[in-house]
Amino acid sequence: MKSFVKAGIASCLFVLGAGQATAGLVDSNQVIQQQEYQFNKAQVLSFVDSEQVQAKLIELGIQPEDAKNRIANMTSEELASLNQQINEAPAASGIVGTIITVMVVVAVLDVMGITDVYPFIRPL
Repeated sequence: MKSFVKAGIASCLFVLGAGQATAGLVDSNQVIQQQEYQFNKAQVLSFVDSEQVQAKLIELGIQPEDAKNRIANMTSEELASLNQQINEAPAASGIVGTIITVMVVVAVLDVMGITDVYPFIRPL
């Protein structure tokens, strides 16, 4: 009898306590944009992981981890633009241009007050 009562209480708790699952509609454009963002972010981060780029960043006074943090905070449009510039740049001469681009993006983020890499830049 006790097990019957326990089973009844457990089933009541299960039925009454179980939440309803709801599913929302997901727009395919949202999924595509999210995938593009993740792809661009992975591409740019893999570029920053290369030894040449890290050496150049250190030479310019930027720690690679700071650059990675800035990349992680970029919008999808900024990442897409930076990734496009990296992909369009020639292999040998593109590294300097890309590093300059990264520095400019970091400087813009500093001006906007999102980051604080360059101490001589005051946010707006």
